[in-house]
Amino acid sequence: MGSKSLPKNSKKRSSMEKLGKQGWEALQSGDFELALTSYSNAVQLAQDLEDPAAFAVFISYLGVAKQSCGRLEEAHTDYSQAAQVARDNHLPQIEAHANLLLGEFERDRGHCDEAIQHFMQALDAAYTSEDNVGMEISFGNLGRLYLERGWAEQASEWFRHALEAREETPNRSSWLGSLGLSMAELGLFEEAVSYYSIAFDEAQARGDYMTQAICRGSQGNAFFELKRYPDAIMCYQDALQLSEAVGDGRRVGIWEGNIGTTWLKLDNLDKAIDCCAKAVELAREYKDPQSEAAHLDSLGDCFMAKGEVETALEYYEQALQISEDIDDRQGERIYLSNIGKVYEKREQLQPAFECYEKAINLFDEQRASIKADDLKTSFANRGQELYRDMVKVCLSMDKRVEALEYVGRAKSRALLDLLSNSPIDISELTESPDQSLARLIRRESELRSQIAHFERLFWQGPPASESGSRSATLAPEDSQKIYSEWRDVVNQLRRRHPNYAGLVTATTLNFDEIKSLWTTPRGNDPEQYQLNRRTALLEFYWTDQYIVSAAIWYGKDEPTIHIIASEEDRESFDADLASFLEMSATEGWEVPTSLCKRLYNKLVAPVMAGIPESIDRLLIVPHSSLHHLPFAALHDGKGFLCEQYSISYLPTTSLIPVLAKANRNTAAEGNKYLVSAISDYSATRREGLVFSSRLRSAAGLEDLTYTMEEAQNIFSQTSDAKLLTNDEVKQSLPELFSQYSVVHFAGHAVFNPEEPLASGLVLADGSILTAAAILQGNALRTDRGKLLVLSACQTGVNKITEGGEILGLARALMYAGMPNLVLSLWEVADRSTAELMQEFHKNLAPAETGKQLQIADALRETQRAAAKAGQPVHAWAPFVHLGID
Repeated sequence: MGSKSLPKNSKKRSSMEKLGKQGWEALQSGDFELALTSYSNAVQLAQDLEDPAAFAVFISYLGVAKQSCGRLEEAHTDYSQAAQVARDNHLPQIEAHANLLLGEFERDRGHCDEAIQHFMQALDAAYTSEDNVGMEISFGNLGRLYLERGWAEQASEWFRHALEAREETPNRSSWLGSLGLSMAELGLFEEAVSYYSIAFDEAQARGDYMTQAICRGSQGNAFFELKRYPDAIMCYQDALQLSEAVGDGRRVGIWEGNIGTTWLKLDNLDKAIDCCAKAVELAREYKDPQSEAAHLDSLGDCFMAKGEVETALEYYEQALQISEDIDDRQGERIYLSNIGKVYEKREQLQPAFECYEKAINLFDEQRASIKADDLKTSFANRGQELYRDMVKVCLSMDKRVEALEYVGRAKSRALLDLLSNSPIDISELTESPDQSLARLIRRESELRSQIAHFERLFWQGPPASESGSRSATLAPEDSQKIYSEWRDVVNQLRRRHPNYAGLVTATTLNFDEIKSLWTTPRGNDPEQYQLNRRTALLEFYWTDQYIVSAAIWYGKDEPTIHIIASEEDRESFDADLASFLEMSATEGWEVPTSLCKRLYNKLVAPVMAGIPESIDRLLIVPHSSLHHLPFAALHDGKGFLCEQYSISYLPTTSLIPVLAKANRNTAAEGNKYLVSAISDYSATRREGLVFSSRLRSAAGLEDLTYTMEEAQNIFSQTSDAKLLTNDEVKQSLPELFSQYSVVHFAGHAVFNPEEPLASGLVLADGSILTAAAILQGNALRTDRGKLLVLSACQTGVNKITEGGEILGLARALMYAGMPNLVLSLWEVADRSTAELMQEFHKNLAPAETGKQLQIADALRETQRAAAKAGQPVHAWAPFVHLGID
């Protein structure tokens, strides 16, 4: 019996294999009926042979044949059965294949969550079987789905994994292009262009016209966002020709529509409408609803530009309906925003408000999915027009409370998230058997070494003067590229950290929560509140259409709001501000009191009407260029503001509870002082010392005559203090930083506007303690710090993004755990700074009374005395307090 069954089974197996090969050839040639017959018979033979592996493989391909014939439910059943049989019989490679088919099936049906689940299962099975191809395809598909959901940061990580899954992959150009798409969605358009270019070159080398078309068209999209419209049209036309060459009619329609959108930006409405209309027809012909919606939206834009508002609204509403039907949340956000603009133009403010509200909620939903600080910052810039329009509508409807809430949602959200989470230390990641992680660790170390080399920049010393200036001028080094790659690698490492998934997105304060700041106790003292009741909160918001000033204080039910709306008034204010900043930052110039009065009257006076006499402190929440304005130097006609008010700054109101908690943790400790000063910068002037990758110089940095006197006096004023000087600062400051509540640094500093993370404190040997080393390398860290004073130039200057983020040293030092900072807004003279700092610390803890002033009050007393003594604004106004103490 057994001897006869062997030849019989062998014959059946041979027939099964032959049918399987026949079915595959039929699938490849498009003969799906033959494929159905072949695989049905092969499945039956596999059952007869009790061969689960063959059964799972052939029934999965039978599902492919059925799907190709439109028998979708039967196909889904076959894929599911294949996955289950493979799982039950411990066949992980086949299980991975079946789940990939299920994932693609659900993706094509628009079931994103189900597709993600199946690709995750495929990935797990591929890992088990060490199936690199299965891992790559799973990674890539997860990236595409995450990108469609608006989760661009996570998508970029999946695409990187896909690139690393196997060294030689025919899909490399596809994954590189997809990385470009992720960067573009995050607002990193220059990086996107770079990825698209590499992907295009690789596709061109393989003769892959379809991928070339996608990369060139995507490059056009990035150029469009960069407002390089002629370059965008050239890329779109190249992409269109490549797509025509391979008969890809769907993408021909996409590029046609993008060309139309670009013609609209170039004010050629006839060409724009013609191209967009063609694109809509092609999208319908090829059943591409997502592109159809985008092209309808572009047609809406064209008719808005023509002034045909009703026609525009029809197109926008069609686009919105399609995006809702296919769950395209990015599209929904865009189309809702455009519909809101139509309603606003028609002065139908309530419908406009509702559309903007939904669009902003979708935008914030996407923003919340991003965890990396720099990626949140770039993404936030993309939503500023939406917030601007929403605040404008709120003000038009006299919704002052809602206007203030949306201003809060528009500003410094990434910094709020950064300070609301515990730091992630990538140094905790050690060498790993995971080769991709090991490569990242090595690359981060290599880049850090390169940055350390580049940070020994060529210094061009300031002109000789009696006492010098506490700043340095950087040669125009192009450090952005290396910093960009390093940030990218650090972000990848952080995503591998076990704490990364637990990072939270903080919510901004609503108006009731803002009012409660004056009634919520800080710590255990019932008399101490998160905001002192003698404090008024002044918030500002500066857009390309208006400038808003708002004020709120204890017991006030609604904010007082003032708007500078006309273009003429905004230009006048901008000109006055520019004059003030130039004159105040230039030693030897005196700022006219009339200019200080004009700025006060235009910006502050309208919201100060009715302010209670008990108010003696202003907490300023600036925006845009107002971050560089020392409000203490504004003049109300009676005197400078610092003569009447203590003044502090914050980038966002929502940081107040975060900082109140940090301050509460240090309140019980007395003030221990760490005083550091560098006067000797001779090491930077040694002949032949390399300060950059290209240049040698003996110019170096000037010594600072008065920093040592400043440090010695501050040191002598305090009983519990330690003094570090010159080379000791580099050796000991990072280690001792966390042991002292008050830290003072006097020396040179530098601000790099091109790469804010390269800004920092210059040490005695010319190296820089940079914002990057603090923010992403945890070079400084404290949980007991209360105040950091930087007696150096431009330490309070930051690059300000459209989303109100401050990028520079201040951001890094707040992240390091310092809740209060005293920083400078421009270059300061050595001697006057030393005198001002000594007076500030004397006021902070006056010896004769032993009573400690609040930080803002101590700075006020110092600046008020300097102003009354007739010192120029340049000497006393640049120092500002960032914090709430």
